[in-house]
Amino acid sequence: MPKVVDHEQRRRELADAALSLAARDGLAAVTTRATAAECGWSTGVLNHYFSSRHDLLLAALRRAGTLQGQAYQQIIATDADARAKLIAITESVLPLDDRRLAMTRIFLFFYAEGAAQESEREEIAGFLARWRLVIRSTIAEGQRNGGLDAAIDGEAVAFLLQFLTDGASLEAVVDPATMEAVRSPGFAERCVDTALSARR
Repeated sequence: MPKVVDHEQRRRELADAALSLAARDGLAAVTTRATAAECGWSTGVLNHYFSSRHDLLLAALRRAGTLQGQAYQQIIATDADARAKLIAITESVLPLDDRRLAMTRIFLFFYAEGAAQESEREEIAGFLARWRLVIRSTIAEGQRNGGLDAAIDGEAVAFLLQFLTDGASLEAVVDPATMEAVRSPGFAERCVDTALSARR
């Protein structure tokens, strides 16, 4: 009887392998051959699922987005107050460990691609819009239960927090001094408080 292959699971495994390589060795290390070897498969198996390195990286980007969405949901489901949730959400997108570093590297690649390719631009814009929605929803929840000032403009705070975290994360990938600052205790908390206090 032929073996049943879960193709979606295999795609996820390959995307996860690409993220692992990006975190450990940098984006240049993410080749089709290296990714296949990371999974213990042949390049032919990988080529069955992805026609190019670009398609593999795009799958890794989407996988990173899925994992990030799961992280958001876990944070939102906690009993923490709104400010604590905002800090945790901010920490979840900063390059504070290998998984988040890989995500930052993949995003950096597609930020550059997005400047020239409409499809990539739409992909990145979709991720950013979902991030802002999570921030706005968390602020609205805090305003409803009295934990945050009702005068706070959630949309403005979401954009400002996005600018702070994206700028810090992307610069941290190329500058060790920035990485040290981003990984210092209280960095995410300072970003959140700056965004909230600037938009009252």
